[in-house]
Amino acid sequence: MQRRHSVRHLLWRGGVAAVSQAMMFTGLYPLVPHAVRAFARDAGTRPLRAALAEWGVSAALSACRPAGFFPLPGFRNRGPRPVIVLHGYAMNRANFLPLALRMSRAGLGPIVGFEYWTLGRTAAAARQLGWFVDQVLEATGAQDVDVIGHSMGGVVARYYVQLAGGDGHVRRLLTLGSPHGGTDVSSLGIGHPGRELLVGSKLVTRLSSAPPPTRTKITTVWSKGDALVPGARQKPLAGAETIMFDDLGHVALLGSRRVAQLVIERLR
Repeated sequence: MQRRHSVRHLLWRGGVAAVSQAMMFTGLYPLVPHAVRAFARDAGTRPLRAALAEWGVSAALSACRPAGFFPLPGFRNRGPRPVIVLHGYAMNRANFLPLALRMSRAGLGPIVGFEYWTLGRTAAAARQLGWFVDQVLEATGAQDVDVIGHSMGGVVARYYVQLAGGDGHVRRLLTLGSPHGGTDVSSLGIGHPGRELLVGSKLVTRLSSAPPPTRTKITTVWSKGDALVPGARQKPLAGAETIMFDDLGHVALLGSRRVAQLVIERLR
C-alpha cells in the first residue's frame, strides 16, 4: 500500500538499520542509557536487572528486523476494525511481531504496519499516515481504524489525529513509550527528530497547545523503567487515559504480556 523508494533512500534506510542493529546486539543500547540513569539515581530499585531484560528484548526484536519485509500476524484477520501499527525511531514494523501475534490470537485486525522515514519531519510522516489510513479504509470498507504507535510512532500518530485531520478516522490511539513531552535523549539522534522531539521544541509545544481530539480516544502508556522516555517525566495529555508501569524498558513495552493485554482490552 505504500510508495516505492529511490535507491538512495533505501541505502540511507539500510545504514540507519545497520547502526541500530549494532547498538542493540553489542548492548550499547540499552546498557549505556540505563547506566546513566542508575548514576543519576533515576533507574528504580533493580537497574541492572531492568537493563539486562531490555537488552534481551531489544536484541531479539532486532534479529527479527528482516521479517519487516512480510505482513504482520493478523494481516488477514477480520476483526472489529483495521489496526495500524507505527514503529519508533530507526526501527521497523517487525518490532510489533510479539504484540501483533497476541492481538491476532485475540481476533483483532486486520493488522498492518505503516513504515515511515524516521529521519524526516514528523509532519510529513503524519501526512503520509493520513494517506495510508485512507488506503486501508478503502481496501477494507471499514469506517475507522485503531492505531498503535511506539516511541516516535506515537508522536506521528498524535500529530495526525490532532493537527492533520485524523480525528474521527482513528477510533482509538494507543501510544507506547512516546515522548509527547519531549526527551533529552533526542539530542543524540540525527535527522529532524533530533530537534523535534527535544523537551521544549517547537513541535512539542505546538502539540501541547493543540486542542484534544473530540472523537478519537487516546491512551498513553509509559514506564518509569524506560531509560529513553522516562514515564515519570512525561505529563499526562489532556483528555487522554494514562497508564504507567514501573519496570518495563522502552522496547520491552512491545514484548510485554501486560501491555498486550491492556491493548487488547481497549481495542475490543
